[in-house]
Amino acid sequence: MPDALLGPLPDLAAALLPLPLTIPVAVIDLRRRIIPDGLNLALVGTGLGLVACREPDAQAVLLCLAEAATAFGLFWAVRSLHARLRGRIGLGLGDVKFLGAATAWTGLAQVPLLILVASLAALATLGVAALAGRRIDQATHLPFGPFLAIGLHVALALTGGMSG
Repeated sequence: MPDALLGPLPDLAAALLPLPLTIPVAVIDLRRRIIPDGLNLALVGTGLGLVACREPDAQAVLLCLAEAATAFGLFWAVRSLHARLRGRIGLGLGDVKFLGAATAWTGLAQVPLLILVASLAALATLGVAALAGRRIDQATHLPFGPFLAIGLHVALALTGGMSG
């Protein structure tokens, strides 16, 4: 779809485009503590597809794919380092894959914003749980997928839409 058909998507519309994928990610991660590979593949595929529609030259798509792979690699390294230092997994592999896929939508430069929003939302959730009397300690497990989804949508809304 050429730019003329997509037009300059309003920020809110661009921020809501991945919603059909991020809602199932959030629900499944909350219920089963897993983000299915199929949803992550669909997320990266639609992000790449939209970049291809906006900039129909192969170089833009390759750059987008390289940024997604870079984000995946960086967060896989963080996951591995944390596991080595702490002796336990702190970031699930589905979360790492989600971050790579989300980067196809936001671009690498917006990943810090995505992570900041996701982390603050998760921290606020833990704060509310603590205020409600729930014990929060090292053993507390919190699925991060729903917060990553929120971070993706906020990053898209605040930065004017998709990468590319």
